[in-house]
Amino acid sequence: MQISKFSDYALRILIHLATHEDGLMSTREIAQMQKLPFNHLAKISQWLTHEGYVESLRGRNGGMRLALPPEAISIGGLLRKSERGTPLVECMKEDGGCCVMTPACGLLPILNEAQEMFFTTLDSKTLHDVLSGNGGMRNLLRALEINKGVA
Repeated sequence: MQISKFSDYALRILIHLATHEDGLMSTREIAQMQKLPFNHLAKISQWLTHEGYVESLRGRNGGMRLALPPEAISIGGLLRKSERGTPLVECMKEDGGCCVMTPACGLLPILNEAQEMFFTTLDSKTLHDVLSGNGGMRNLLRALEINKGVA
């Protein structure tokens, strides 16, 4: 299984916001710390806001913060939403794709089951689980903030 860059970056944004307890963070700050394209992260931040994971405040002192506590953000739930429409293989596309074997393929139900097991495993994992007991993650992100002049 592989998740898209969109999902990967969405998780990174949420991790940054969860570890930044001193107010708001901007998308630009996160993009600089992660060395990722701002425009791409801006689109993902907008999606996270629309989906209710993030609150966004505009203006001079604006930025983002989590809209939910980390324990309420299911990794599986987020990935189910962000990966919707991203098929594992051609025949899993909504239109069935263009594989000539699709009508009689025995692989499709197996892959569907495996994908569901992947999401089910992640459904019980939260953003809090990602961070709990992982002081190294918090320390690393705080160091990145200090080095970028965010703190």
